[in-house]
Amino acid sequence: MKSLRIVFLFITSSVFAQVNFQEGYFIDNSNTKVECFIKNLDWKRNPQTITYRLTKDASEETLSSSQLKEFRIYETDNFYRRYTINKELVGLFIEEMQLSTNFVLLKVLVDGQFNLYELHTNSNYYFFYKKKAELVLLDYKKTVDKNNTIRESSKFKKQLYDNFKCDDFKLKDYSNLRYNSTNLSDFFSEFNECYGGEYVNLQNQRTKAKVSFKVRGGLNLISSQTNKNSYILSYTIPPWSANPISQDVSKSFTGVEKYDSSNNFSLGIELEVRLPFVQNKWSVFAAPNYQNVSETYGSASFSETNIADFKITSNLSYSFIQIPIGLRRYFYVNDRIEIYANIAYIQNLVLSSDESTQISDVPTSSRPYSFGAKVNRETASSSGGSLGIGFVFLGKYGLDINYYGLNLNLEDDFQLNMKGIAINASYTIF
Repeated sequence: MKSLRIVFLFITSSVFAQVNFQEGYFIDNSNTKVECFIKNLDWKRNPQTITYRLTKDASEETLSSSQLKEFRIYETDNFYRRYTINKELVGLFIEEMQLSTNFVLLKVLVDGQFNLYELHTNSNYYFFYKKKAELVLLDYKKTVDKNNTIRESSKFKKQLYDNFKCDDFKLKDYSNLRYNSTNLSDFFSEFNECYGGEYVNLQNQRTKAKVSFKVRGGLNLISSQTNKNSYILSYTIPPWSANPISQDVSKSFTGVEKYDSSNNFSLGIELEVRLPFVQNKWSVFAAPNYQNVSETYGSASFSETNIADFKITSNLSYSFIQIPIGLRRYFYVNDRIEIYANIAYIQNLVLSSDESTQISDVPTSSRPYSFGAKVNRETASSSGGSLGIGFVFLGKYGLDINYYGLNLNLEDDFQLNMKGIAINASYTIF
């Protein structure tokens, strides 16, 4: 496990910063439009700088918001224009915004004859519209009074009603508006359509969740299989000269503590949802699979002086469905390859099990004794966890390696603890 952790940490540290550069452009203060490749950070808040390359293999360069008039990454919703935000524009909102500079790159949500912009600060988000040459803040406040009642001041609805009239719009089209990017983007898109102007709704290019379905199969290298069952030896020491009273003795011995390492195959499916942020680099997944261990062998030997020598042999077979549910992080390498690391909680469903034990004993005296199994009743849940790394080629073919540890509760309260490495190949159907 230590070596896998080292590989895991190496990959996450070496490729975590690798975000792909995508085609786009920027306009500088001299109104020069520069086609380039921009590092796509899928910004949640409005960026203050951008990093770009003039060609894919060129060195990285950086521009601040004061050096940019506009930038855009093609085929994404990352489109920003610079404006000056001051008290004359936003009034008392200037204190809430806590801006470090007056030059702000506003996110373009709708670009057309009538534009909609967004500013996302550390704690709030604000929307602006531009009609002709004028940039205006859409006024909205949410407060909590002394009775913990949430109160909303929706002046933005009246602003839109007064300044954006369309014959096709009804009063409810204004009154039902919500102060969020989706609602307002739809409103401005419809208003641009009302006046027959061309427009782009950047919301339609926003990063969306992606669902994929995969078939998986692999090899499990089980390095350790242990259990906690023990055995009780009981006998009586008869009276003798130094101790005229007979004495009952009971001793506990660990049984078959370890089974041989074994290999088995797995076959299953995986459902994965790549989350709608950071360019779909995070995902959640569930990967149920079937496994069968046909037979594994273990033995243990121990002795009691002047009583007997004991040997226990055990044969174990079982089948189960393993259900890992986890979190995965992808790292961009190039247009064909992505590397990922994942961690998962594993729940197991035992389908069948069979354990046979043979006990052989060779008495070393004529003293009578009894010997029998003591089953461990403190069973744990049939669950575990895994940690792994892998890669995807061409968005279709995958290969990963996972280190796992888990518990299986088999028949007759027999608890098996497993550790091993799973090597899986996958194919994405959709």
